[in-house]
Amino acid sequence: MQVKAACRVVMGGSFSKRPWPACTSIRSDKKLKMGRNSVMNMCMNVWKLVLLAGCSVALVALFYDPAPSDQSSLEKGSEPEAVALLTDEVVETTAPAAEIRSLFTVKGVVKSIEEDLSSARIEHEEIPGYMQAMTMPFAIGDADEWTSLQTGDSISFLLHVTDERSWIDGVEKTPEEVPSLEELSKTAPWRPVREVEFLQVGDELPDYPLTNQLSQAISTHQFRGKVLALTFIYTRCPLPDFCPRMNQQFMAAQRALKEASVKPASYHFLSVSFDPVHDTPERLQFYANAYQHDPKQWSFATGELIEIDALTEQFGLVFYRSEDSLLDWDHNLRTILIDQEGIIREILIGNQWKGEELAEKMQSLLKKESDLKRPDKGFE
Repeated sequence: MQVKAACRVVMGGSFSKRPWPACTSIRSDKKLKMGRNSVMNMCMNVWKLVLLAGCSVALVALFYDPAPSDQSSLEKGSEPEAVALLTDEVVETTAPAAEIRSLFTVKGVVKSIEEDLSSARIEHEEIPGYMQAMTMPFAIGDADEWTSLQTGDSISFLLHVTDERSWIDGVEKTPEEVPSLEELSKTAPWRPVREVEFLQVGDELPDYPLTNQLSQAISTHQFRGKVLALTFIYTRCPLPDFCPRMNQQFMAAQRALKEASVKPASYHFLSVSFDPVHDTPERLQFYANAYQHDPKQWSFATGELIEIDALTEQFGLVFYRSEDSLLDWDHNLRTILIDQEGIIREILIGNQWKGEELAEKMQSLLKKESDLKRPDKGFE
């Protein structure tokens, strides 16, 4: 409308439908000005977009710091899978390990092993200050250590204990120890002796060192000049017709000799234990008091294992531990009658003889009869 008004002014109030050249020029200038404004606006918008993109790139460069492992992997052209594996390895090696709270060195015997070597059941010794001796399963820390082990092996190992779990490693098979003779006698159903000759009636009794119930050192030769009655017992014998029967018969013989007014210095009774590991002098003293013994006429003795075994072997005494109990011995019975010269006069087998009969035999030897050159046949 303004353009039209301007045209009317120029034309003197007349108006023509055909644009006058001046009006045409004015319209063209207006269009040009509008076109320039549109171009300028478009350039400003493009500049804003470029500026915004540049700021975004700058912010990313400022705050993004790739891991060294990622940079090195990418520079070398590593595959994405390789980068992932490397990242996992770094995480695994740098993760904090569980703090070990306790470490114990333990010995035990393998009772069973899981097929996948994940755990083993072990009968172990006491762990002082931590665990009593028992049989229990343990998690295996290193399966390679168990490839050559089997049930029944004696082992030593390290027990690791943390707040969350426990496991064993450092497993080593321990060699079997050869027990000493003294230790063997405590557990084995038999025990070795040195080679000796069997003694018979008419042989001289060898000299054996012993220790009596008063802890005094004695020997078989010190009874020379006396009639000696010798038998074998052990204090834990439970059967009344074995060791207790021997003691009862010795007690009856001692009583009969006293009643017969036989000089006490002319005879002696000697009960030797074949269980020296348990039957100490103190134990023998307690045991002897139950039989009203007179220590001047009756000794309960023990000694070194090798000496006891040799002495019993020479008289054919057979004894061994019962398989059902470590306390009981299976044994036979022997009682020996020895004269003043140390010569064996009778070997009594079994327990059927009486104490009074033994006392009579001892009195007979004390008389030193001239015809006592051949030994009596003896009795059972």
